Amino acid sequence: MKDNYRWLAPVYTPLSRMVFGNQLHEAKTCFLSNIPNKKVLILGGGDGWDYRGFQENLTGKFVELSPSMLSKAEKNLKDSKLDFVPATVGMGPFDFKEQYDVILLPFVLDTFTDQDLELFFSKVKDSLNYGGEVILADFFPSQNWRQEVMIKTIISGFRMVAGHVRQDLPDYEYFFKSIGMQKVEEKIWKKGWIKAQIWR
Repeated sequence: MKDNYRWLAPVYTPLSRMVFGNQLHEAKTCFLSNIPNKKVLILGGGDGWDYRGFQENLTGKFVELSPSMLSKAEKNLKDSKLDFVPATVGMGPFDFKEQYDVILLPFVLDTFTDQDLELFFSKVKDSLNYGGEVILADFFPSQNWRQEVMIKTIISGFRMVAGHVRQDLPDYEYFFKSIGMQKVEEKIWKKGWIKAQIWR
């Protein structure tokens, strides 16, 4: 399988920290105190670096499209109890066959078309145990022109380098509400441009 993220894998985390400081890391991990003793599914977790400080409490599955990223994640999270699973292009990696207490979606939903998201969210609903939660961390609509320029640059860059199909951000809350989930907690950065949310 072609690895569109092969060139990004060595620089992804350093580049992210250079541009956003610690804010993306904080968004991905701010709710992980909820994780101990729960079975988790991490979708699109990249190189896994953000979860190193929590790895002893991580049990479940780590799914990543890029073999290069997945290899790094296995090394970064070697003390976790995660199974590392390579994804396939399209909806294949999200054909969930297990039940989870928590599903983590760290800056991954903007790689889907709206059509794919409809199918994806129906599978999310079926894959959560009773009382299960989804933890979303992602970019939301820009709050000023600088953020608008930056998000367009980011989206264009990922379209060019990694073959992403979207040209905008999804309406996340629409899709969560479409499967009957409710937002129970939220934290924001950069006046709401970056958010972390818990949906139950």
